[in-house]
Amino acid sequence: MKKTIIFALFFCGVVPGILTAGTYRVNNKLSDNPAANIYSSIQDAHDAAFNGDTLMIEGSSQNYSGFICTKKLVIKGPGYYLTENPGLSANKLTASISSSNFNPGSAGTLMMGIEFKSSLYLSDDNLTIRRCIVSQVNLGLNRDNLTITECIFSGSGYLSGSVHTNLVVSNNIFNNSGIYISEGSTGAFLNNVATCTNITLPSSIDIKNNIFFTLEKANVNLPMLPDPNVSYNISITDHFGTDNNNQANVSEGSLFLGALTESTDGKWQLKESSPAFGAGEGGVDCGAFGGPQPYILSGLPVGPVIYEMNVSSYATEDNKLPVTIKVKSH
Repeated sequence: MKKTIIFALFFCGVVPGILTAGTYRVNNKLSDNPAANIYSSIQDAHDAAFNGDTLMIEGSSQNYSGFICTKKLVIKGPGYYLTENPGLSANKLTASISSSNFNPGSAGTLMMGIEFKSSLYLSDDNLTIRRCIVSQVNLGLNRDNLTITECIFSGSGYLSGSVHTNLVVSNNIFNNSGIYISEGSTGAFLNNVATCTNITLPSSIDIKNNIFFTLEKANVNLPMLPDPNVSYNISITDHFGTDNNNQANVSEGSLFLGALTESTDGKWQLKESSPAFGAGEGGVDCGAFGGPQPYILSGLPVGPVIYEMNVSSYATEDNKLPVTIKVKSH
């Protein structure tokens, strides 16, 4: 029995605790077993679940099809870049999903630890996308209480939408992605790293503790400076000026680990003696790895994760199989 449980957890990559009727395993390499809450597609697991349930999306060498969410769920994957950041997870397979929609009825849903290969549409309020690798995120029209946090935007993706209230965009890495937040939106843009060549941020939100790692200026549209809501930011040019504790023309080579690591997200950690250390509001570090809810390498989901597992090749005299696991919590 112990052996069976351990191997199930290994395939998940996440220790979910005691599985209950409200937890559904999704693995596109398995056959459906509704009696055991096991499904091969996310959509089928979603359709079987009830508000408040959890979908555990297991890592796979094959992409998952997109889905439409109309329920309040917790949807967890194993994280991403798992081969690039050693010592984090024994599971190295990512849960990759194509285009997905969060439609009316999905309010309150939390998504984490997933790689989205295509567009993500948020068409309800009170949604949280956390610790995911994303491409294109469409925030919809006139939404309330949307949170995009601890994510990495890849390639030529973008974050965009119409006027929103209580929008929180924090501790993300925008890697060559575009950012478009409409004037009149309220909320906060905090502790992000952006290498973008197209950025539009309104004067109606707080813009603090960010690092702009781009020389582009023509297509970067920020509030007229000085502005008290634009403070404690760093730029390798002069996007923010120097009023309100902003720093301008900071040396590129002084900020991040960069080539000192081969990790796609790890290279945006602050290097030793970086001017971003303690430069944020209240003495926090600027950038994605600073603040009260910092970016987590590889987007590991909240909760314990098996990072090392050793299984003996031989059973003991009393027919037990020695297994050693090491677990960290994130």
